[in-house]
Amino acid sequence: MKNYINRLRANCPTWRFVIWWIIRASLIFAFVKGFFPAEGEAFDITDPLQVGANFLCTFVWEVFMLFPEKSLARYIPSSVQTFLMIGIWCGSFGGKFLNLYYDFRWWDVILHFVGGGACVFFGYEIVCAILRSRKANAPMTLVMLGAVGFSFLGATCWELFEFGFDQIAGMMGGYPGDAQHWSLELALGTPKELTLFDPIVDARWPLMDTMADIVLNSVGALLAYIFIKIFPYRHKGRFKFEFETAEQIITAK
Repeated sequence: MKNYINRLRANCPTWRFVIWWIIRASLIFAFVKGFFPAEGEAFDITDPLQVGANFLCTFVWEVFMLFPEKSLARYIPSSVQTFLMIGIWCGSFGGKFLNLYYDFRWWDVILHFVGGGACVFFGYEIVCAILRSRKANAPMTLVMLGAVGFSFLGATCWELFEFGFDQIAGMMGGYPGDAQHWSLELALGTPKELTLFDPIVDARWPLMDTMADIVLNSVGALLAYIFIKIFPYRHKGRFKFEFETAEQIITAK
């Protein structure tokens, strides 16, 4: 355990741990508060369950540090988790707990747009971690293909999570959750009623919400791809990847 703690401290600055635990503390608060609705509010078990599921995702990097030294997971920088946790907080605490998905018209739009771009950077770091762990080189085109592919994989997995969560919540509680924003009835009278694209008929409203998410993820990914192509980092030259030694990685952090 002592070696593991030292490994965490060596690969992640203290200020990042502070930010992480502030975010985690707010999610714990939202999780507990979900079981005690205010007077006049209906209790919905899916609210704390969704926050709790997202909370578990905030420990991804710490889990990676349990892997063997030669594993590619050990080369993924802690900064990836920082951005991941900010996204989780905006979606789970801001969107779900504070109800900004329905109270602020552009909240979901911004999250999917930024999230699509962020996942390109995550994918880029993962490919770079693979190359560093194997001390290998790869053409920039291949690196970017992996980065963009990861973004689309992440967007798809998120939609699958929302769909699966609502299905499981429905089987457990008799009424599905609203992670996928499938209910026009819940959106009526709120800013969320206006989708990015005109649904034409009410029956297409949930479809428009999901398709808008996919379009926004794609646009964000495209812009991130262009940015990295113009301003590449960790990758020197057109066909050569410059991997870092473990000492350089630690020093950079």
